[in-house]
Amino acid sequence: MKKTLTIVTSISGVFLASVVFASSGGGHGAEEYTFMGDWLPRIINFAIIVGLLVFFLRKPVRDMFKNRTAEIAKAMEESKNARERALAALSEMERKAREMDAETRTMIADAQARGEKDKQALIEEGRKIVRDIQEQVKIGVDIEVQKAKADLATEAARLAVDLAEGKIKDKITQQDHERIVKDYITSVGGRG
Repeated sequence: MKKTLTIVTSISGVFLASVVFASSGGGHGAEEYTFMGDWLPRIINFAIIVGLLVFFLRKPVRDMFKNRTAEIAKAMEESKNARERALAALSEMERKAREMDAETRTMIADAQARGEKDKQALIEEGRKIVRDIQEQVKIGVDIEVQKAKADLATEAARLAVDLAEGKIKDKITQQDHERIVKDYITSVGGRG
């Protein structure tokens, strides 16, 4: 590319110099210009320069345009590939977002189901604990009732004995007392 630019610049400089030299008349005074005498050499000179330019620059210019076209085509292909990759990545991200959304909904539904199940299990456990406590209270009440009945029976027996003792003391006379003692001694003494 640099080489082509150098050649083009050099040839352009030569062309400009020849045009300036030709237009100044080559240093001669003001003469009458004729086509054959003045313009023909300039046209021939111009044609030679253009011919040389075309001859020398044909291949570099053609290669430059071919390379530039190839670079543009390559850049367009890379751009197309990058766009396709970006679209594929976007599609993949959207798919993952949908999957995450569905997974999140599933996790929430599972958590709600587990929470409801745990709630029911806790309610049932609470009911069982209440039944157990009620059963324990009932057993404790039954024990206390039995104990109270036994205490009442003991107290009633003691009161009955006291009452009987009081009645017996009131009805027993000194003679009955002595007779009972003699009978007891006789029964105890007879054994021994």
